[in-house]
Amino acid sequence: MIDWMRMLYGQMEYRVKSDGEYSEAFQSLWGILAGDSLSPSFFDAYIHDFKPPTLPSDIVLQGTPIGNMELADDIVEFTQLDRKRPDLAALQPKVHYTEVEYCARQVFFEMSVPKTRGLLFGATGEPISSLTVADGTPIIFDDKYRYGGVLFSNTVGSRLFTPHYTFQADRARNAIYSLFAAEAYTGTIPIQVGLVLYRARVDCHLTYGCEVVIDVSEAGIRKLEKEQKRCLRRLNGVGPRSPTAPLFTETGIMPIRHRRIILALRFAQYALEEPLDHWVSRAYRDTLAMHRAGKKGWMRDMVRALAKLPFAPVTLDVSSMESVDGISAVITQVEISCSKYLMNELASTRLPLLHGEDRGLQPDSIQSTLRLRPYLRNVTIPAHRKALFRFLCADHYLAVEQYRRVPRRNGDKIPVDQRPCRYGDACTESEVHALFLCNGIDKLVDRRTVFMDRIKAMVPSHTPEFIRDNPILCIHFYLEHKELAPILAKFVYDIMVIFPGPERSKGPKGGKKRARKT
Repeated sequence: MIDWMRMLYGQMEYRVKSDGEYSEAFQSLWGILAGDSLSPSFFDAYIHDFKPPTLPSDIVLQGTPIGNMELADDIVEFTQLDRKRPDLAALQPKVHYTEVEYCARQVFFEMSVPKTRGLLFGATGEPISSLTVADGTPIIFDDKYRYGGVLFSNTVGSRLFTPHYTFQADRARNAIYSLFAAEAYTGTIPIQVGLVLYRARVDCHLTYGCEVVIDVSEAGIRKLEKEQKRCLRRLNGVGPRSPTAPLFTETGIMPIRHRRIILALRFAQYALEEPLDHWVSRAYRDTLAMHRAGKKGWMRDMVRALAKLPFAPVTLDVSSMESVDGISAVITQVEISCSKYLMNELASTRLPLLHGEDRGLQPDSIQSTLRLRPYLRNVTIPAHRKALFRFLCADHYLAVEQYRRVPRRNGDKIPVDQRPCRYGDACTESEVHALFLCNGIDKLVDRRTVFMDRIKAMVPSHTPEFIRDNPILCIHFYLEHKELAPILAKFVYDIMVIFPGPERSKGPKGGKKRARKT
């Protein structure tokens, strides 16, 4: 690799194109390749002797002071100050060394003054001094700043990373809009392609910084959850009122709250496996010591985040975080917690067709709970696939769901047995009733007859009587069958047409209001 990079930099030549003509070939002997993945490492190697002065107030990790970090040409210097009366001049020796003694005299760099910013974490009083560059220009202190891709605020506690959550949620939302804007040119995105694009273009924004930013801020993690649900709902064609559990159990995507914690725990395993003199190892062992001393830190945030997991919280024994195997056991607990949470959500009365027990899902097995279901792959017609998913997820216009959303005038909910069928005398217009029992309209009976004839031709034991006696069992069988799933999806699509929702007023043409005649 080193020889290859030496050859690349030694033999690369450039030409300039102007008005259709090319200049003579020339070499560039200044700087490194912009955008190349190895360029940051080359820059770090070039400034390997950058050693700002150590201050007595610098942070100490496992007996070793640390007052600066470098990420290519992004350098951060820090120390601890009095929160009530911060003396910014304490950092002046570091700034002077960086700008004058090192950049100007040793490596012939120029420090960018406009890009140099300061951030005071948790200061309760005004600074008693200023921090300046060599020409006397004061360094501006901001309320928030981004370093290493993580956006920090100048507050402490759970609000420290509030800007980061907002920023990453905005980036995820923009990625979602860009992803589905392509459907205007490509048509409906197939489910498998959509999930690949989600993992490549959306998940990276939702999980960025999760190793550092532990989710103790409920408002912050909900912003990320909102964008994850937005993407999965759009991909599967359901609305914002649909239940959330099927978005995960049917696609195999883990809820972002659980996923971020698992990634953070795996980062802890990586920290334990590093040599003892590695900075990440020192930082991790230091946060363990801080937790034992009853101080706030990464480990306490992890304890809080695990305790806040929905339905099945995890109680963390911090001693298990001292070994790789112990952390693996915690990861397993988080996966089981996720599985139990989703199974509990599927047990809702809104989802009679997706109850986990009826489908053989195991609450202690994340592999059975989170899996891309075969029917989403086997139903290749987008309209049929989305209609089937909406039907299974109670995002339809049947009375059993619509009357749930509209309470009575006194605020009471309408009982299930008082949500009648619009075509017959049944007391409840449910999913099973619409599929197999309703005889109130000839078109529905004809479509059902065609459906049952096709089913019986492929599975002779599934007679109309057997289907009506075992509706849930049959539906699950058809969903798992490669050839029967498209037939069921087509029938459900027809059902959705026969049981439409209320017509919406489109308004006058052109979108403009008409003037009222007087």
